[in-house]
Amino acid sequence: MRKAFTLIELLVVIAIIAILAAILFPVFAKAKEAAKKSSDLSNVKQLSLGMTIYTTDYDDVYPSAYFHRAFNPAAGGTTAGYIHWSWMITPYVKNQQIFVSPGDNSRGQAPTCFSSSDNNSGAGIPANNNPNVCPAGSPLTPPEWIRGGAIVDQQVPRLSYTVNGAVIPRLRNINDVNRGISVVSQTAIDNVSNTILLTGMTDVFSCLASASITATVRSASHRSTNGLSRDANNTTAYFGSAEDPGGVRPTQVFALNWSRISTGSNQIFNLCRTAPSTTYPLAVYQSWNRWSEGDNYGMSDGSAKYRKFNQTLNPANFMWGANVYTDGGLQVTDPVSGNPVTN
Repeated sequence: MRKAFTLIELLVVIAIIAILAAILFPVFAKAKEAAKKSSDLSNVKQLSLGMTIYTTDYDDVYPSAYFHRAFNPAAGGTTAGYIHWSWMITPYVKNQQIFVSPGDNSRGQAPTCFSSSDNNSGAGIPANNNPNVCPAGSPLTPPEWIRGGAIVDQQVPRLSYTVNGAVIPRLRNINDVNRGISVVSQTAIDNVSNTILLTGMTDVFSCLASASITATVRSASHRSTNGLSRDANNTTAYFGSAEDPGGVRPTQVFALNWSRISTGSNQIFNLCRTAPSTTYPLAVYQSWNRWSEGDNYGMSDGSAKYRKFNQTLNPANFMWGANVYTDGGLQVTDPVSGNPVTN
């Protein structure tokens, strides 16, 4: 007599397989996410170490976030474009792939000088661009990765990370120098192991809104971030450069308070998606929730750690710097108590 599965038995087996799949697939997804998060932490660690090694060759001083090739136009500087921190530390990290986070949905953003029909998203050379020209001109000689005639941005091809403006300044040109902005020595930082040096950059292009965004150029990947604002309500950007109103140093800067930037009409991370503006605190430039409402942060001593973004804003353990070291050591104030923050 031939034996076979009954229909009921077959349905039971299928049901068991479906239940097991429902249990295991989320586990696999979480394991994959954990692996990506670990890989990203490794990237952040290597970049932080690369920045630290850079300081050993430059009198213990960190680089600027970027500076214009025409640093002083009034003195005859005419070459457009900029030189970026990622390019400055490339000799110390060797591998440009670590500048791209496995959690970056844009797969790394291109330099500003590339024009692109795909909003500069995706790996490799942006669409419709000559890899040797950015965007027009005669190629120069290596090792410049991006090279061209009038516009030359020296930045890694794809970038998923940005730096803390309280430690790495936007010392772009002579106007920032006159404003009082300066590069920073590592020894000037009070608590290097707890002061953020770099972190992930947002992959939401509208949150990088700036003068750099035009109909054809959709990137401001050279921009730096911070955990500060110019007002106690945390509604206005503090640039830490000549872009601050009137090119004048503010008398006070305020730490961001999580409750003031995450609720109601001041939810800046949602607002920048739907209503791009240059007035939001520069925290919108970072990937604050890339990994479970947090991100991996590189510290000023070369270490790296994961933190939820709201933890970095604790005024008793303020990880964005108790002082704005790039702006004359300007003290950072807790907007709730009115007292100086500590870290």
